[in-house]
Amino acid sequence: MNIQKALAEFITFGEQRDNAISVIVSNSSNNQTYLYTLTKPILIDVLTRCLNKEIDIDDLELWANVIESRDDINCAEYEGVIYALSNSEQMGELTHQKLAQLLKLLQQ
Repeated sequence: MNIQKALAEFITFGEQRDNAISVIVSNSSNNQTYLYTLTKPILIDVLTRCLNKEIDIDDLELWANVIESRDDINCAEYEGVIYALSNSEQMGELTHQKLAQLLKLLQQ
């Protein structure tokens, strides 16, 4: 699995997510070009799956931390959402109620 496929699997919580994590960890993110762009449909899908308890909130927070820390992932359009998900110290504990609010804002 190449890094681009690994990023896609990780970001979409795909079936090969565990394999993707090992590929991502073994590759630096010091790219000048984006290998993956976070889109609104993907973000909505992940938040919805978390609200439906298909994805654990702790996994969602880790997911957002990885996205925020990688230079090869373009999340600029949703930087505020990713920040809110990954910084519970500043934003308060991540709850299903907060996720529902974020999802509602994204769907407007």
